[in-house]
Amino acid sequence: MKNKPDIIVMIDAALKLEGEDSGSVAQGFGAAIGGIGTDRFQIEEIATKNNIPIYAVVIKQSVKEAITLMTKQISDKAESVESQVFQIILENTKPNQSALIVGVGNTLGVPQ
Repeated sequence: MKNKPDIIVMIDAALKLEGEDSGSVAQGFGAAIGGIGTDRFQIEEIATKNNIPIYAVVIKQSVKEAITLMTKQISDKAESVESQVFQIILENTKPNQSALIVGVGNTLGVPQ
């Protein structure tokens, strides 16, 4: 694979469980992308074949929050998530290695 990243970091929203706070942040491994699972499977299959670890950062929210305008409570987590992404990169790459950062859905607009 030409120009292969050394790690992938995916950022997305996730539905919160009852009792969890909106805007809480969780980290994990594997493709962070909603839907029926086909995209997730394909991303993880290609990454596995090419020995590329995938790290996930998700911001928890309710179903209502997922289909309406982003709340301030969730928006206020942008800096925290940014710091966590940088920390993941620092801890899991060496100098001159590359990281592919994938903002899924509305996370694409957060830096703007």
